[in-house]
Amino acid sequence: MVMAESRIVVRAKHCLQERKGSMADEVVNRNTAAALIAGTLLGAGVAILFAPQSGRKTRRDIREFAEKVGNKAEAARIELQHSIDTIIEDTEARLREGLACGMDWTDSKVADLRRTLDEARKSIAGNIDKIQSTQNSASSQ
Repeated sequence: MVMAESRIVVRAKHCLQERKGSMADEVVNRNTAAALIAGTLLGAGVAILFAPQSGRKTRRDIREFAEKVGNKAEAARIELQHSIDTIIEDTEARLREGLACGMDWTDSKVADLRRTLDEARKSIAGNIDKIQSTQNSASSQ
């Protein structure tokens, strides 16, 4: 029983460690991608502002750049929302899985306890019978 319990604990710890690592890697990758996009956009903006050209063309370029930045920001927002939704779904699934494992473990412990109590009742009943038979034989002598 202790052996089975320790296997369950070891398995649960292993699963948690695997999941923590994959979530951390995903967050780092997303942060790196966001920093890369921000740097690219900033560099493009600086290049447009310092390029030698007419005011009309510069204003048009800035307007187009602003539209692109807006579109990319919206795409990043949608991707972030998707990532958050995915993390929430994964967390809910893990919680359900953990709850199910906990319920299974509790059910097995309740069954073990019931078996132990039944064995104790039988043992006590047997001892009571022995005592009564000893008393009956002592009374008849």
